[in-house]
Amino acid sequence: MATDHDSDVIVGVAVTNAGSDQQELVPMLTQIDARIGRPDTLLVDGGFVAHAAIDEATARGVTVIAPVPRRRGSTEPVPIQPTDSPAVAAWRARMQTDEAKQQYRLRGAIAERINADARTYRTLNRLLVRGLSKVHTWVLWVALAHNLIRTMDVVPHLMT
Repeated sequence: MATDHDSDVIVGVAVTNAGSDQQELVPMLTQIDARIGRPDTLLVDGGFVAHAAIDEATARGVTVIAPVPRRRGSTEPVPIQPTDSPAVAAWRARMQTDEAKQQYRLRGAIAERINADARTYRTLNRLLVRGLSKVHTWVLWVALAHNLIRTMDVVPHLMT
């Protein structure tokens, strides 16, 4: 699920059988762009970090804020590599700044809180359906319920 930081509204939903989310950043960006317009920044977890996705997001004018992988047994992120594209090199450099590190810390309060809420209160913990299309439908219902609750929180404030 992709969430808008300002409103806490879920703006994108995707389900996959892949063991990794690395190939999901660009399709999610496309979905968000079609629904609400292109974001300036994507704040994503480490599972979305694929160099091709960073290249594509950058080409679309979107700044990616995501952790740089670390080498096994090291606490230091992998430095800029000679094979890195300009977009990947810029991402590695950006993520070393205090500003980007501070932005990334916000992810837990945004995405993880909504994921935890969906698992705890919105039946997204253990699904009783099988198949990607059925699971996708279930997750869409969860997102709709979440967004309706957000609407009920926002509308009274607009009327005062």
